[in-house]
Amino acid sequence: MPSAAGPGGDGHAPNVLEKNKGRAFFGGPARVILTAIAIFLTGQIVAAIIIGLFVASSHPRVDLADFIADSPFAQFGLILIAEAIAIWLVWWLLKRRQLNWRKIGFSRRPQWRDLGWGLLGLLAFYALVIVAGVVIKIISPDTNLDQQQDVGFNELSGSLAWILSFIGLVILPPLGEETLVRGYLYTGLRASLRFVPALVITSLLFGLAHYQTDSQGHLSWAIMLDTALLSVVLVYLREKSGVLYAAMVVHLLNNAVAYFIHF
Repeated sequence: MPSAAGPGGDGHAPNVLEKNKGRAFFGGPARVILTAIAIFLTGQIVAAIIIGLFVASSHPRVDLADFIADSPFAQFGLILIAEAIAIWLVWWLLKRRQLNWRKIGFSRRPQWRDLGWGLLGLLAFYALVIVAGVVIKIISPDTNLDQQQDVGFNELSGSLAWILSFIGLVILPPLGEETLVRGYLYTGLRASLRFVPALVITSLLFGLAHYQTDSQGHLSWAIMLDTALLSVVLVYLREKSGVLYAAMVVHLLNNAVAYFIHF
């Protein structure tokens, strides 16, 4: 379990800025942001093209969009390819700039204290959501805070489909998203900016990445707010521990809770 010294565990929490001296490694904030967005979009687009071509060649007479939306195998393929591409592109950039995984949050092996801080981080996230909900209801009582995120996997039949949906929604996103967002994006921003600006920018972008609209075309901003608040906790853990493992634990546990509630 975590010690009283904090996530770093030694009385002096390692600072990301201390581990990533100089913006020369990553470039300025604008370059870091645009690069992270490009990586995210590339993963999504390439995954859609690959799965789309596969479905079109194997099922030429079906409606492509409907088939992908209803197929847990296609949905899993989209997530797997997108996350794999994001991780690969981050690795490629690091290698090109003569860096390694240690620079973005993999400077040591996972430890049991990462699990402990992950559990505390999950509780902190839920506390933030509750406080934010109370404040919003006071300011705007008619606001709908019960918006449901469209996570796909609408047609699940058979144990394999359930297993793939769990892996695709619970396990893969923490690996890919933490590597890209709290790893590359936040670390790159933190090399140039102070903690709070880097946290705010990272969390706003993470919230925007979960942009959705409901069936009436209204913006599901409550979902974006939840994910932005989640990012606040994840960034804090990344900053104080110097690694990504506790953030990955929080992300995985939150996705697991959401998965079992949704399904």
